[in-house]
Amino acid sequence: MRYRTKLMIAAGLLLAMSLSAAALAYWGVAQSHRYLTRSRIAHEQLERQLQLSRHSQQLFKAWTDTLLTGMTDRPLGAAYLNKVIESDLSALQDLSEKELTIAGGDEQRAESAEIDRLAAIRREYQHTLDQLAEVEQLRSRGRPDIAWQNLIGLLRGGIDQQLNELIEVAVADETAEVLRIDADASGLLSRLERISQIHAALATLTTLALLFLLVRGLRAPLAELLQGTRRLAEGDLSHRITVSGRDEFAELGRSFNGMAADLQTHQKALKDAHDNLEAIVQERTEELRQANESLRKIDETRRGFFADISHELRTPLTVIRGEGEISLRGKNKRVAEYKRSMERIVEQAKHLSVLVNDLLFIARQGAGAAKLNLKPIDLSALVERVCGDATVIGYSKSIDISLANGSTHEMVRGDPARLRQLLLVLLDNAVRYSNAKGAIEVEVGRADSEVTVRVSDHGVGIAPEELEGIFERFRRGGNASDMNEEGLGLGLPLAKAIVEAHKGRIEMQSRVGEGTTVTVVLPAEAEGGQA
Repeated sequence: MRYRTKLMIAAGLLLAMSLSAAALAYWGVAQSHRYLTRSRIAHEQLERQLQLSRHSQQLFKAWTDTLLTGMTDRPLGAAYLNKVIESDLSALQDLSEKELTIAGGDEQRAESAEIDRLAAIRREYQHTLDQLAEVEQLRSRGRPDIAWQNLIGLLRGGIDQQLNELIEVAVADETAEVLRIDADASGLLSRLERISQIHAALATLTTLALLFLLVRGLRAPLAELLQGTRRLAEGDLSHRITVSGRDEFAELGRSFNGMAADLQTHQKALKDAHDNLEAIVQERTEELRQANESLRKIDETRRGFFADISHELRTPLTVIRGEGEISLRGKNKRVAEYKRSMERIVEQAKHLSVLVNDLLFIARQGAGAAKLNLKPIDLSALVERVCGDATVIGYSKSIDISLANGSTHEMVRGDPARLRQLLLVLLDNAVRYSNAKGAIEVEVGRADSEVTVRVSDHGVGIAPEELEGIFERFRRGGNASDMNEEGLGLGLPLAKAIVEAHKGRIEMQSRVGEGTTVTVVLPAEAEGGQA
């Protein structure tokens, strides 16, 4: 049996005993209250009966004395005594009716008889008053002899004898009832005391028995569990707890054994992992050394690039400053000399402005804030025009630039100036790093909702290890630096920034000595945008 079931049974027994004790206490209180109420009513009835006897005797004595002395007025205090007697009778009537509602069985019949006797007392009392009133009337009408004879007859027969007998019987019954109720109440208290003692003894024995059974059932499995935890804490992971039964402790023992098995497995795995730790540490150390070496090279590259950009910015600034100083030096120079100086200053300023604008555009695109003048564009026509303009660039090296699919009209939504700059950057790079008398192929195509522009050359190519960072600012491949000393490494980063600003992508494939292919993919303009 599961311990939860045992605990529920024990709790049920204790609850039943508690409820029985509460019910016994409630019944005892109710019975005590009932007997107390009846005892109080019986005492009040006895007191009222005694008062009724005393008041009736006082009233009849007053009437008799008045008639015997020949007084012509009613007896003094008769009205008051009559009112008091009526009050006593009414109070007895109320108490009897109240007691009748409380009593049960045979007691109700006794109370009914008591109410009938009270009615008889009231009738006898009224009859006696009527006889005395008749005597008083005869006397007041001038017939004192007849009145005297009637009074003598009443006195000889006992004017209130029957009334006194009824009252005495009522007093005796009430006295007996008071004694009986008090005896019953005392007997009830004795029975309650005995029952409470028996109930307390049973509750104590039951609680001790339940406690003994539960403790005896808990002691053995708890000792086994404590021993198992001690052995486990000492490092003996092979120890297992003996499991029997289907209660909670059996489940706990099985869980403990499973945990010990898991710990034993994990300990073995940890040992195996520890055996490989030194090799892993050595491997990670070598990787860290290589990473530090790579970071050192990157830092050296960046320093070189910063030196290059500083040189590129310093050169036009130096020319601008020199031309300005020459213009200001001396007097009475000719207008042509001033004009030549201004033209060189403007030329260098334009070059500097282009460089700064390109850097600014790349930075803004990196922050997602590049500004474009977007409109529907026939990209095929734009590529055709740019290829025509680029023939001038390739003229010095006798490089042929050919356009495939020039008759198509692929529409995109973009900034014409920036897309022209993108194409010029790609064609300029292709011309720079192509061999003399080479060829460059440009192709425009469409796949689903995308338009592609592919620029391929047969130049020096780019090493595979340099392709990963080819779109970084101020990054130039080794072959590019050897073949062409000019350039800052801003062309491809600018091209990538322009493409990404148009929500497109740019890819590059290259092989050393075979050439490079750059592919630009842009979202196609919906057909409704051509209107």
